[in-house]
Amino acid sequence: MIERIGNFCRTFRKEVLHKTLKEIATENHVNSKSISAFENGRANNIKYLSIYLHSCNDEQREIFLKGVFKCL
Repeated sequence: MIERIGNFCRTFRKEVLHKTLKEIATENHVNSKSISAFENGRANNIKYLSIYLHSCNDEQREIFLKGVFKCL
């Protein structure tokens, strides 16, 4: 399940947010390697979801939450 969520987050970051790994890491004061590990299923801390939420506007937030719940 964590791999599906991470994969969704990677796709969401690229296709909806249109941000690079470095951009989203810098905005949220997080190491890009940590985010990469999450997106590739090697980290399972739920706190990483807040990084994507923080980067969304209202419309994107709705898309993100629906996508995450589909992964569950």
